[in-house]
Amino acid sequence: SLKLLKALPTAKVRVAVAVSVAAYLDCEHYIYLHRGLTDSVEIVKVYGLKVTVRQSWKALGLKLGHDKTGEYFPPAEFRIYDVVPAPRWFPSVHHVMDIKTRLRFAPVPGCDRTLMTFDVELELPFWLWPLHGRLQRLVERLHAQQVAEDMAMIARREKLVGRENLLAVYLKDHHFCYHKDEFLKHFGRPKAA
Repeated sequence: SLKLLKALPTAKVRVAVAVSVAAYLDCEHYIYLHRGLTDSVEIVKVYGLKVTVRQSWKALGLKLGHDKTGEYFPPAEFRIYDVVPAPRWFPSVHHVMDIKTRLRFAPVPGCDRTLMTFDVELELPFWLWPLHGRLQRLVERLHAQQVAEDMAMIARREKLVGRENLLAVYLKDHHFCYHKDEFLKHFGRPKAA
């Protein structure tokens, strides 16, 4: 197999690292905000800082998709790997291709901004190599769409609750975020304005 490792261009995000990480851990918004990316997201298994989810779409009268494992590396790194088709018997590129992603958020010194890096690793059999560019652009485009939707959501929330209260929205007791306790160990609970 051949490997492709590509770091996507970084994007400067006009929010603090803690808010960027909280938005990524936020489960409640995903199916509503990212409707163009999926019809359904189901949690299959949670173990430690790893979560396996099934993301699916309706096609050909079937519910088709993939399972993937996401892992949180506090305070601000996420990896996705072990992407397999769901159902496993349905023909899919995931039977012959391995995809791994690594997302990192870092503060930009001297300002309340975040630098995001997104690395994609595709492991392909030699006969799929001619398609590597298309596959990579597809992953890049889907991630860029998700980030743009998240940033628009954060901007709307900032108008509603104010910049100083952005993080508090995610950390309310009734709001479901992955690994909230681990997040709080690194970023703490903000003071209400």
